[in-house]
Amino acid sequence: MTQSTSSATERISILAPTLARLPGGGARTYYEHANALAARGYLVSVVHSLSCRPGVAGRLEGLARAKVRDLRAGNLTRRVSWMPIDPRVRMQFVANFDERTTLPAADLRIGTYWLTNEFLANRPPDGAAHLQLIQAYEVWAGPADRVDATWRLPIDTVVVSESLYQRGLQLGVSPDRLHIAANGIDHDTFRVKRPIASRPPRVAFLSHEAPVKGLKESIETLRIVHEQRPDIELVAFGGAARPAVLPKFIDYVRKPIGAQVADLYNGASIFLCASRSEGFGFPSIEAMACGAALVSTRNGGVDDFAVDGESALLCDVGDVMGLSAAILRLADDDALRSQLTKAGLIAVQRFTWEESTNAFASFVRVALDNR
Repeated sequence: MTQSTSSATERISILAPTLARLPGGGARTYYEHANALAARGYLVSVVHSLSCRPGVAGRLEGLARAKVRDLRAGNLTRRVSWMPIDPRVRMQFVANFDERTTLPAADLRIGTYWLTNEFLANRPPDGAAHLQLIQAYEVWAGPADRVDATWRLPIDTVVVSESLYQRGLQLGVSPDRLHIAANGIDHDTFRVKRPIASRPPRVAFLSHEAPVKGLKESIETLRIVHEQRPDIELVAFGGAARPAVLPKFIDYVRKPIGAQVADLYNGASIFLCASRSEGFGFPSIEAMACGAALVSTRNGGVDDFAVDGESALLCDVGDVMGLSAAILRLADDDALRSQLTKAGLIAVQRFTWEESTNAFASFVRVALDNR
């Protein structure tokens, strides 16, 4: 796909639900697109809300607005520390996305979360085109009727996986305005560094306390594994302090970033994902790229890069017995693990940020040309 061209005066504002202090797949995606659009010559800003969620209490909203005043008074240097941001990308802040919010002038505004998309839809027209980037079916974050309504807005919609594309069609979105810009991964960081055959029996997984991420199911799965094979090492990682619900037989690594996460994947022979729903699934595909065999639920996003019995072992959502059996099977069968791992390494190679940002930029160009 060829790169789009831009006018030196075309302004793009990306609306982010928050400033991502810790690594996250959703934030990485819109920051990657911001970098790529700035490199193409667009004037790009990322506008962050300090309290973007339904029903923000007045006291919290007041604190957020106070922070905005502090930022405008001179502290506009808040940056993302866990990934590089192009210096041409302006990092801006608002207290919340509501009727009192003043946005910078733009030729195109891009929503990245259901609340930002709803906010853009309810604003009086000011000449800016709108585009929405949907990275998950976010009913776990808001009322289903309002989330679904944002999908049906009469604007172009970009999704990051085939499963989300199919979700859009199911919700009645016209194929003419539904597009895929599949996510990429950083293959320089996420690659095999440790020989696959020599890895110890070790299972790694992401610990995230949002129910949709399946922490409860992960713990139940690994409790079964530990009872049958106490020699298998179990390690979780996450951005918060060690969760109180995590059993003592599971080790925990807090706030690994970039190469540290890659080293963690490289130290594992198996990666577990028990998520109930994923728009894409960065940890799973990153672990595969690092040579860990994937055991996952059929959570939607995984279908883009993993096939059951060929490049991963997949189970139904909530099937802890199936997940634990799959882990134990791979721990006992090095030949199968090697087979799945090698197929997985091939499957993930096509997911690059260059392909992703080129595709997204082409849809940006269309939105600008049609406004």
